[in-house]
Amino acid sequence: MQSYLKILILTGLVGTFPPLFVIAQETATDPFKPFPDQLAPSLFNEVQDRDFRGIIPEEKALYYYVLKHLRETSLKDQKLAAEFNLQQRRAELKTFQEHPELTLPLFRDIFKNSSRYKGRLVTLKGRVRKLMHYPAEKNEYGIQTLYEAWLFTDDSQQNPTVVVCTEVPEALQNGLPAGTDVIDNVTVTGYLFKMYAYNAQDTTRVAPLILARQLEWSPAITDEKGSQAFLQLMAGAFIILIAGVAIVMWKTMQKDKQFKEKRLQANQDQVSFDRLESQSEPSKAESNPESKSDHQS
Repeated sequence: MQSYLKILILTGLVGTFPPLFVIAQETATDPFKPFPDQLAPSLFNEVQDRDFRGIIPEEKALYYYVLKHLRETSLKDQKLAAEFNLQQRRAELKTFQEHPELTLPLFRDIFKNSSRYKGRLVTLKGRVRKLMHYPAEKNEYGIQTLYEAWLFTDDSQQNPTVVVCTEVPEALQNGLPAGTDVIDNVTVTGYLFKMYAYNAQDTTRVAPLILARQLEWSPAITDEKGSQAFLQLMAGAFIILIAGVAIVMWKTMQKDKQFKEKRLQANQDQVSFDRLESQSEPSKAESNPESKSDHQS
């Protein structure tokens, strides 16, 4: 009896192992697991928003520390953390709980609820209209050059997000490409450092300031062979169209010519018939017996 009970107990314990193993696997492969090296948002509590002095001296140590931290962590993990933060935010909003198919307008939410995002990783996509680089101030992390980009997302209208990073693609190291005043398909992942005050032409405005590791740019790829083939196809179609129009015009002119010739021939035939009638009337009178008799009498 005791042996039977032991077997039952062992069987029950063994039966619990597969589910536990599966749960462990699911946790390990969770695509939205928190970023283990994500900075604590509390570090940013003393950063002052909407300060007209920009980055004040008391904030510069944290400013460069965040940039250094971003350089030392993988961009892939940063994006996973940003996605995790986005899903958390969606879970807080009833509209997106009820309608998961809707897209959260991230820029507008950051702008209106900056305290919710401050010190957290976010990912923004859009186009860059302004890009500059300048020497970094003296710091203990060996950061020498900073790149500043003004990013405009689809939901930001004319309001920029100011992005400061330490890396950009080689094609952008000297600014926007020559002859270009905007580049599209730009992605950035970084920490919301503060709401940054800047002077615009008409007034003072505020923009989110994102500290990032790098600027990602995916320029549109032009298929030169495909473009040439398309142009050749269009040229051939244009030639065929012109030839078709010319043929139609020629046929129309031929029909008009034939119509005029037939009409002229008909007019000529009518004139000849009238003359024939006028010439034949006297001969008819002479051959009439009654007219002869009248004439003789």
